Amino acid sequence: MSEGKTITLKVVGERSIHCSGCESTVKFTLSRIPGVQQIKADSKTQLIQFDLIQAITDLDKVKAEPEWIGYQVELA
Repeated sequence: MSEGKTITLKVVGERSIHCSGCESTVKFTLSRIPGVQQIKADSKTQLIQFDLIQAITDLDKVKAEPEWIGYQVELA
């Protein structure tokens, strides 16, 4: 399988990742996107990190998923 590019997103705005349940929700949501692997979400730093295989999906699609569940994100 192709190696992915590591991407880091920062959660900004009113809603934050505040517990392990939120971390799990973000990881589950992103894990459903083909081409997204090795997902980490950290409630302390408000960072979401993952490997993205750009031949399979693009970053805009991935960024839309946390926003769909209420987390505003930007590239860190």
